[in-house]
Amino acid sequence: MSTETNKAIVRRYIEQVLNNQRHDLIEEFLAESVEFHGPGGSFTGLAEVTKWLTSLATAFPDWHTTIDDTIAEGDKVVIQNTSSGTHQGEMEGIPATGKPYTQYALTLYRLTNGKIVEGRVQTDILSMMQQLGLMSASQAA
Repeated sequence: MSTETNKAIVRRYIEQVLNNQRHDLIEEFLAESVEFHGPGGSFTGLAEVTKWLTSLATAFPDWHTTIDDTIAEGDKVVIQNTSSGTHQGEMEGIPATGKPYTQYALTLYRLTNGKIVEGRVQTDILSMMQQLGLMSASQAA
């Protein structure tokens, strides 16, 4: 696949699966053996990644990701993005705070045969925890 095609696949994945919560389309974008790595842990396989994405959508039903920049080379696409949402459901055992957050992230996606096979997320989780009132600045120091 060309880098432009891979960029378009990642953009559609973010818009459809993440922003519109169309989890019924996950198999269109993710390979069966997909792996995601990030601050929430590592998730391997379509079923595990689907469960993780569903839990995020439950915790942040208004979650929205805006793509700020995209770089692609070969089978890799890097997205710089801004995500925001309101903590309205349980997140990893943490009850909803009702508070909004905004955070920045970089995600490296690797694609094979038109499907995402790997995602590596680097995000400002500390800022998110502070915005949700789950950690103070003094706790972070």
